[in-house]
Amino acid sequence: MTCTKWRTVIFALIALLALFASACSSSEDPEESQAVAPAPTSAPEPADEPEPEPEPADEPADEPADEPADEPEPADEPADEPEPEPEPTEAPTPIPVPEGSTVGITDDTIKVAILRSDSKALEDAGILPDTGDIPRNYQVFAKQVNDRGGAGGRNIEIVFHTFPPGASATDQQAACIAATEDDQVAIVHFVGGVTAETVLCATEGHERIAYMLSGILPREIYDRSNGRLFSQAMTTERLVGAWPTLADAQGLLEGRTIGLMRGDIGEHEVAAGVLEAALAEAGYELADQVALPCQGTSCSQVDIGLERMQAAGVDTIFSLLPPSPFGIAVFLAAQSGLDPQWLVSDIENLVFASVAQAVYQRGADPTLFYGLYGLSYGLDRLSPDEHTIECNAVFTEVTGISYDPVENEDAWSAVGSTCLFIKNLEAAANWSLETYGTVNQTTLIQGFESLTDYKLGDITGSWSPTKHDAPDAITLKEYRADCACWVEIDGARMMLDQ
Repeated sequence: MTCTKWRTVIFALIALLALFASACSSSEDPEESQAVAPAPTSAPEPADEPEPEPEPADEPADEPADEPADEPEPADEPADEPEPEPEPTEAPTPIPVPEGSTVGITDDTIKVAILRSDSKALEDAGILPDTGDIPRNYQVFAKQVNDRGGAGGRNIEIVFHTFPPGASATDQQAACIAATEDDQVAIVHFVGGVTAETVLCATEGHERIAYMLSGILPREIYDRSNGRLFSQAMTTERLVGAWPTLADAQGLLEGRTIGLMRGDIGEHEVAAGVLEAALAEAGYELADQVALPCQGTSCSQVDIGLERMQAAGVDTIFSLLPPSPFGIAVFLAAQSGLDPQWLVSDIENLVFASVAQAVYQRGADPTLFYGLYGLSYGLDRLSPDEHTIECNAVFTEVTGISYDPVENEDAWSAVGSTCLFIKNLEAAANWSLETYGTVNQTTLIQGFESLTDYKLGDITGSWSPTKHDAPDAITLKEYRADCACWVEIDGARMMLDQ
């Protein structure tokens, strides 16, 4: 409190005491007293005193805070309410079915034509290897699939058409037209010996799916087929393009004078261009190239071609000739003192042990064929594979016919190849049905493209939407005249880009 406030309080107290004394003493004059110390009419208001400061709340001791009051007991839970009915699940949106031709495809059947060379007479005469009863192969395995529910729920119905051995494209047209126009098939299956024009008759001209068992064709034929061509063989560009690389890796080209003999036909011309470019990339060039007049698998003027090779000093010949003119070329070369190193390929199926045997029969001297090397994507099976063993067991159980994998190699292998085609057709049709609920040409093509794991004997590979030639590996083999057989060179197998 300040000094001024204290003085005010003291003065007030003195005044009160004086007033009290005056009232109590009778000897004092009241008026005098009043004059001396007049009493105020009212006591002076004391100065404002400060508001008492609120006492601070007790600071909590180091003790736990008061426990909260007990929470009220929860009210009784209501009785279980019925769960709401689940929302109905919307039906999945169906996958749109691609449009596609149904020619040769009904709700009950898929119609397939087998086109092949009728070589039975030549086989019986020992000129060509025995391939067994080809039509019966297809009948056995088609029935097997049909008995277990069919391909895409449809029975495989097969018709057969043949053409003469070594037939030209003109000779083969009749078989193609009979299959596509008369029989109205969905798929044309070529067993072998077919020309590019005949394939295009089916795929481009009549817009049918074609499936080739063997035969090397240029990429152009696949492109013109608009996705309808599938093959267990390899395109010209992939096979021939790797040929010089593989041969050079085995030391077959270094220091050599190189020539090329081929047929004067479209497929061989394409192969020659691919080979020449691949040789140039490897650092080599052709000393000479001869294109012989050919019709089907027969070629003329072989002797003239050999004279040109000899005049150019050629000692290594790449040959694209079919088996018959090739055998003639080997024999005539030996007679004229020309003993080149021969390089052949699967372009004309020359890297078959059976073909080698047939060629060998043209000359008694086994040394003629030493120095013969073959580029192959695996047609010559070195050992029986699980698939072909199983298929031959089924064939034998049904027919009672048994082929030895060594003595009857071609017939034994033909069973496996036929069986694989039927199995692939079944798998493609089943995929189509499971995916789209139906089968037409477009969905069947997608079904074949879904077969990404391809294997037949030594042939491994795949199909895809951008790749319709199955094999993915090549190898180099050496011909052995003492056994008329091909033996794979160790370390020569090479994987190709897909």
